[in-house]
Amino acid sequence: MNIGIIGMGSMGYNLAKNLVSKDFKVYGFDKNKEIIKKITFDNIKNLKIESSIKELCNNLPSPKIIMLSLPADKIDICINELIQYLNPKDIIADLGNSLYLKSIDRHEYLKSYDICFLGVGVSGGPGGALSGPAIMVGGSKKAWKETKHIFNSIAASNGHNIACNYFGSPGSGHFVKLVHNGIEYALMGTLAETTNILKKAFGKSQNDQSNELNKLLNTNSSSYLLELTSKVLNAQNKDNQLFIDQIDSKIDQNGTGIWTVNAALELNVSIPAIYSALSTRSISSKFNFNGNQETNISNKKELVDFNEINLEEIIFFNFACSLYQGLDLINTSNKWDDFSFNIGDVFKVWNSGCILQGKYLEYIASEYAINKEFNLNFLYKIISNKTSDNLSSIRKFISIASKNSIPSPVLSANLNYFDLVFSKHNIGETIQLQRSFFGQHPLREKKGNKIIKPYWTK
Repeated sequence: MNIGIIGMGSMGYNLAKNLVSKDFKVYGFDKNKEIIKKITFDNIKNLKIESSIKELCNNLPSPKIIMLSLPADKIDICINELIQYLNPKDIIADLGNSLYLKSIDRHEYLKSYDICFLGVGVSGGPGGALSGPAIMVGGSKKAWKETKHIFNSIAASNGHNIACNYFGSPGSGHFVKLVHNGIEYALMGTLAETTNILKKAFGKSQNDQSNELNKLLNTNSSSYLLELTSKVLNAQNKDNQLFIDQIDSKIDQNGTGIWTVNAALELNVSIPAIYSALSTRSISSKFNFNGNQETNISNKKELVDFNEINLEEIIFFNFACSLYQGLDLINTSNKWDDFSFNIGDVFKVWNSGCILQGKYLEYIASEYAINKEFNLNFLYKIISNKTSDNLSSIRKFISIASKNSIPSPVLSANLNYFDLVFSKHNIGETIQLQRSFFGQHPLREKKGNKIIKPYWTK
């Protein structure tokens, strides 16, 4: 199988270097002349740069796979140009952050030209692309059989586990990557909110916050995101100024969080932590409104000893709840005819190389492997095993934040999610009665299907 890569930015170039390090020869192309100049200067053995897409295709014998490492809005334009030069049975693989629905459409479109299509989710950033990313594949089964040796060879590995999996139908690879990104939003929000509370409510400096996170690196709350957060919190420029004091607070996003929420709404799956993290990004352009003034609320701190707070439990609880919500979305999507996900395969591919990797995930995956049942009992068990006293530390932490007007949307969303499911309340019954009163909607008994008719229905 001969390999071409279109899009030689940081991801594409590092994937190319990963491939040539595994003894593959790669043909590359990029429209950006500055990028090409740099690559040519690097003079990478077995990486040949072509001057056009036509030249790349003509110089690359069939059977070939053309990997696209491009922005989502450039994929269709590139595919339509490639069609002119590819032969039947050649393969196009989209390695970008594309919407799974677009991958399904592209698969059907290219099938009419007898060209195979793979939608490939790649996680790990440029560093992972070079050293070994997590790879989530969906699309043509024939194309997968012909190329799986390529993807397996460049994927991350953890012991005998290779972080690469073929999930089957068109769109499935990008769907898993989409949910991965949604969970990533929630975990990032968890760490940002937690460290902000440490600063505002407990007076922890940037160094203090970094040190507190570092203490967790050998626990079951550890993760890649936690480690990198501990590094950026006190990172400085050459003039010893903290980056956190310099950069703008508006949070960028590439759209995958929105796609995750849209899929959850369509499937009627609750993912409040992911939605709250997305909502935080959406409102971030309005952070510090009113001239960067603090809200006109008392700054009196809650007098609580930091030693009463179990940071490890707080992080683990929120990571576990956020992860469960994303996995619940993947599991529920099996009701769609085209998808047939196995949660064990998802754990396998996220175990190394990707942004979600960490000891928390290894622990949760090991618990799942015991009986392979994915349900709310599973969530309750892993939370109960790693927390204590009715989540008292978590509740206290969020309460302190609230009393000091410190926002905690993701942390609060996870706690509310847990309490909605596992505590006794009458929220559902009250809303059902409200709906019945103004809309005459039917009411049923708690057990059985017997219809209850209150006086206002007569």
